[in-house]
Amino acid sequence: MEQNKSGIGSIIGIVVIISIIILGGLYFWGKRIEESKLRESMASGEVQLKINEQNETATIRSLSSSNDLGSIEADLNATNFENMNTELK
Repeated sequence: MEQNKSGIGSIIGIVVIISIIILGGLYFWGKRIEESKLRESMASGEVQLKINEQNETATIRSLSSSNDLGSIEADLNATNFENMNTELK
């Protein structure tokens, strides 16, 4: 009878240890997937930022260098102020 109890106890111990190892592996696997998604989102955000910078540069280059009131007013009307605070978010 004692041999039977020690056999069951060791089997339960092995099952618990294997369960802990499996759960730890799943945890680290989930963290790795989360980090890769974060890297991808950061990379796509950097690409979008570069596109926005290129658009802004093109807009600035299209502005007039004249100092008369009509040119300044035309430049103000052509400027898009809607996305002005996106960098602050």
